[in-house]
Amino acid sequence: MLRISLIIALVASIAALVISQTKVAQKINGLTTELDSTKQALTTSQVAEGKAKKDAKDAIAAADQAKKTLESTKTELASASEKADQQEKRANELAGRVDKLTQERNDAQSDLAKWKASGLTLEQIAAMIVENKKLLGENNGLKEENKVLGRQLTQTKAELGLLTGTIDKVPLPPGLKGKIIAVDPKYEFVVLNIGESQGVLKRGEMLINRSGRLVAKVRILSVEPNRCVANILPDWKQGEPMEGDVAIVGL
Repeated sequence: MLRISLIIALVASIAALVISQTKVAQKINGLTTELDSTKQALTTSQVAEGKAKKDAKDAIAAADQAKKTLESTKTELASASEKADQQEKRANELAGRVDKLTQERNDAQSDLAKWKASGLTLEQIAAMIVENKKLLGENNGLKEENKVLGRQLTQTKAELGLLTGTIDKVPLPPGLKGKIIAVDPKYEFVVLNIGESQGVLKRGEMLINRSGRLVAKVRILSVEPNRCVANILPDWKQGEPMEGDVAIVGL
């Protein structure tokens, strides 16, 4: 009886072991299947990741190429715009030259028509032009001579007025203004940068000031076209005149 029980127990143990191994085998098969699925999913994911990386790389390359194309297009556009501006400027210049030439042609035609209407020959017209230039030169010379004579007359009248006592000083133009360009402290005279052309007359008097302060008073001794020499009047001297000091007409 004991032997039978042992056999039954052994058989039961074997059956339990078989059942247990069967379950373990089933679990192993399930895990193997799940592992295969996981491997397949991982492979699919890796392939997708590789494709995504390639797509991203291609997209970056395409963006860089687009950026380069855009910069190249901008450069070409700027160059084309500059060329267009230059061509427009040249066209405007040419149009201006055409207008000028047209006006000169019209003026020439008008002058030619006038000359023809006058009945004069080209030689006569040329002689008249030469004579006209000569007369203009003589006229300008007379004008300049009149200016000189006018200044001399003014100077003579002023000196005559001093002699007769009708005036006490030679009048100078009210707005006359100059500067000291040289000083001789030993002989007490200065050189001013104004002369006959500006209306300076001998024996005229001017005040010397520096920064609005009276320094001295001078009397014109000699006059040249654009400068004059003046003596410093001792009674009016309040300082030493210097180069750059301003000379104005007093009241």
